[in-house]
Amino acid sequence: MAQGDVTSWHQLTWLCIDSETTGLDPKSDRLVELAAVEFRQGEVLRRMGMLLNPGVPIPAAANAVHGISDADVADCPPFQDVQERFLTHVAAADLLVGYNWPFDAAFLEAACGPRWTEAIADKPVIDGLVLVRCDEVGRYWKGPGRHKLDAVAERLGIPREGKAHRASSDCVLTCRILWQLRDHLPDDAHQAAEQLRSARDQQDRDFEAWRKAKDGEA
Repeated sequence: MAQGDVTSWHQLTWLCIDSETTGLDPKSDRLVELAAVEFRQGEVLRRMGMLLNPGVPIPAAANAVHGISDADVADCPPFQDVQERFLTHVAAADLLVGYNWPFDAAFLEAACGPRWTEAIADKPVIDGLVLVRCDEVGRYWKGPGRHKLDAVAERLGIPREGKAHRASSDCVLTCRILWQLRDHLPDDAHQAAEQLRSARDQQDRDFEAWRKAKDGEA
């Protein structure tokens, strides 16, 4: 989609990306599952999902989250074997969607290098987590874990299809959440993405101020 295109992002085909990993550090941890789900006007069009062999043992802490074991990925390809097909899919997308997008993007950048940056260049990104944390949506919801994907879906009455913390299932749930909350953002995709970038920056500043105050540093 060209920068000047004002077609509503509601009408575009979304490509939602999610990953599962061996840990939280993109510099040292690796991908063990990757999904890219196409979604258009409330419907899932296509699912691309795969388990990946990270080439290292999956730590118990990571297995406890996503349930993927060394045995599950023993005969699966490494990411390098599917990278070309995945990046081609990303490069062709009109709109990218995720839930806590920077996490998945950091792992993909670490795995792909500059080719990831090239594939997503100038594409609007809609991050469901940032939207849910906005004042007018769910900033003031109560309870621990209130902004986690399943907690948000439950609050909005959206059923999960498949297991939690599995990439394809998480993609579908993310898309259904965003579809329900879509009217909280401008219609224009680039304006919506820019509003969310600004909101994330403010959320990060607010969190840092809260952390310092809590630690007695402010």
